[in-house]
Amino acid sequence: MNSSSILELDAAILQAAITFLASGLCFALYARYRRPYFAWFGVAWTMYLARLGAILAFVGGMQDLRWLFWHQVFTGETALALLWTAIVFSRAARWRHIYWLAVAFPPLWSYIAIYRLDNFLLAAGPAVLFLSAATLATGVMFLRYRLKNPSNGASMLSVTFLLWGLHHLDYPLLRARGAWSPWGYYLDILFVLGACGGILLLVNHELADGLRQRTAELEHLSRRMVRQHEEERRRLSLALHDETAQVFAALKLELGAIGERVPESLRPRVTSAVTLVDAGLRQIRDVTHDLRPSLLDDLGLLPALRSLVGEFASRREAPTTFDAPDALPVVSDDGEVALYRALQEGLSNVGRHASQAPVSVVASADAGYVRLTISDEGPGFDAGGSGLERFEVAGHLGLAGMRERIAAVGGDVHVRSAPNAGVTIDIEVPLAEGTAP
Repeated sequence: MNSSSILELDAAILQAAITFLASGLCFALYARYRRPYFAWFGVAWTMYLARLGAILAFVGGMQDLRWLFWHQVFTGETALALLWTAIVFSRAARWRHIYWLAVAFPPLWSYIAIYRLDNFLLAAGPAVLFLSAATLATGVMFLRYRLKNPSNGASMLSVTFLLWGLHHLDYPLLRARGAWSPWGYYLDILFVLGACGGILLLVNHELADGLRQRTAELEHLSRRMVRQHEEERRRLSLALHDETAQVFAALKLELGAIGERVPESLRPRVTSAVTLVDAGLRQIRDVTHDLRPSLLDDLGLLPALRSLVGEFASRREAPTTFDAPDALPVVSDDGEVALYRALQEGLSNVGRHASQAPVSVVASADAGYVRLTISDEGPGFDAGGSGLERFEVAGHLGLAGMRERIAAVGGDVHVRSAPNAGVTIDIEVPLAEGTAP
């Protein structure tokens, strides 16, 4: 065996090792994700590995034409397997019986070319054109998919197979005459590695799609839970207002009637009972208002926010201001409830942690969002890395709940604070679809 054959043999062994790893990678990906195109990639690389085994046997000293025949057969079948992989990936077609003609071409023509023809160009030409056409078609399939879908993996695969298909055309002129030996093997190795890189990018794309789908499902579930929560609050509010409050009102009337007929010595006790009923009615009104503010349903978001700030200001001595335009753009019903609940929670936090500090609330709208900013001059806290988990760990469950509720309607919450520097909460909720800012 001469030095040229040894170099070719070493390059073929290296390519076989890399192809074996590529095949194992694809079958492992199929076992993990159950995508049919990963399995077909594995089948294609296994055929390519058989092709390399045949050429290794031929170059290694056997010089048996049967190995050359199988080398040509597996070369053509590998190209078809890769093309079918691209078809399965892009869902462009189903298997048709006519495709068996393409599958039959490599063994039939390999037999004719190796055992029946003496003219090299006549024997190699149809095989090379078939191989190049199949490989270019593979690249075109991935390119067509890429033009319709943002996939870096499909982009890399399309470039790899288009270049590989063009490279096949030089076989009769260069590689078959030894001009590329052993560099042709190294170039094929680059194409195999490029295809593997594209496959890994497809995996990344699959994972990203799965993550986006899971995120959308979680957002939908979160919105549904918030909506159900509000519906339950509405139901409880109506039940308390229409049933329990009416019972208390009737009880008050009955006590009033009884008070006119009981002895003078018992009237103070009846009056005390009426006072307790009045206190119960006030508490029921407060609870029903907190559960579902009637202003939000009757007058809309801005009057409800203004009323909420006004009620809060009436219960404290520190300055409390509310600045807002004459009108706000329309947000969804869920968005209105989320903003109202966020302001409710924000003012509740001020009442708990900064009861003597001035507070200001600013409502505004721009860039497709309605924004609400709640600022106080209280003691503040360390808000570094103010993610949801940090709020929960630090005990700020109200802020964590606020962020969950706002996120459920596609909005966001930003908290800025530092020790002795007060707290500023920026809340934004997107406008309803079709609403101009």
